[in-house]
Amino acid sequence: MDVLLVSVTPDLAEMRALLRSAGHRIVDEIVQRRDRPHPRTFVGRGKLEEVRARVARGDVQVVVFHGELRPTMHHHLERELGVECYDRLRVILELFAQRAQTREAQLQVEFALLRYEVPLLREWVHEADVGERPGFMAGGEQRVDAYYETVKRRIKKIRDELDAIRKERSLRRSVRKGRGYHLAALAGYANAGKSSLLNALTGERVRVEERMFSTLSTTTRAIEDAPRRVLLTDTVGLVDGIPFWMVEAFQATLEEIFEADLVLLLLDASDSEAEIRRKARLAARTLLPRIDADRVLPILSKADLLEEGTLEGKTRVLEDTEFRRQPLILSSETGIGLDDLREAVRLAFVQPLEVHLVLSQDPEGAARLHWLHENAEVVSAIHRPDRVEVVVRCRPRDLATVESSGRVVLRRDLSP
Repeated sequence: MDVLLVSVTPDLAEMRALLRSAGHRIVDEIVQRRDRPHPRTFVGRGKLEEVRARVARGDVQVVVFHGELRPTMHHHLERELGVECYDRLRVILELFAQRAQTREAQLQVEFALLRYEVPLLREWVHEADVGERPGFMAGGEQRVDAYYETVKRRIKKIRDELDAIRKERSLRRSVRKGRGYHLAALAGYANAGKSSLLNALTGERVRVEERMFSTLSTTTRAIEDAPRRVLLTDTVGLVDGIPFWMVEAFQATLEEIFEADLVLLLLDASDSEAEIRRKARLAARTLLPRIDADRVLPILSKADLLEEGTLEGKTRVLEDTEFRRQPLILSSETGIGLDDLREAVRLAFVQPLEVHLVLSQDPEGAARLHWLHENAEVVSAIHRPDRVEVVVRCRPRDLATVESSGRVVLRRDLSP
């Protein structure tokens, strides 16, 4: 569609990329510098008149506002301008809908779209003159009210289906860990090179596209030549400034990151220092409430695109963020840094301490054994009538918790 882009900031690079990826053509841009959007009209009255005049000139099917439109604002702007109005989140959801290929991805996107619609529907129900609204909501307040109830029922049905998918994923992770696999996950923003790295580490040929959010469904493969069995999962790209309900929609996918033993956080090395800092802090806000920082390995990807003399500054930026560690530098395209990454993955899963434990043969002992399977490497578990004899290997940071699981018979360090 032909769109008019309206913004209160001149920084439009991401929004332009989103619109292009969604298949829209930007016919014009109107920018008004403001500290924050106007609460009713997004831009000031004078600038809104400019927007209205541009729409009246023709070839504008949708006005896209670079920011968030609250329901009242959205309703008011559509009535004022006489065309459909989108905000940034609506464009992202449209993009997700285009990319969704699997049943799970389609459910997640539909859930997010419906949750996005609900506040808008409430606003239309609230308005006495909804019958004047053109398009799918035409027909009056009763018709919108009926649609609102249908949407709520559909949301409940999808939530139940997604909960079932989450439980199935959780079971799959437990089975993999029980079989001795370590789980690693790729995280990062759109076009950070996650799928390319998955291919480089696993020898697979997962489709790689230079477009935003090309990966909505997870892909899990074994890392080649790993001294231990390590499974690597590619996940949906992180998104700036999304509301809680959108996180809920993609919770089953995001849990592949939160439940991983190691998270490889990719940041595009060709971005500016300011952009790398911004993305790292937003990633920390998403990841660190759920996982420890020492489980996150920051990576500056696409090193082949680095401008000369910029590496040191960009490395320092990541050292100063919440992750507090020096990033690895790599390029999946040229192979730079891949050996260093393989070694870092190997070291992350080294479990040099072996503990022989005796657990009670009761529900409490079973719960502790389950924890050991999830968080350490259970070498053997022999079930006796009155006890369970367990041999566990773990990392130093987990030693105290492992030893508190039962009576310690033997502890030894297997480090070379």
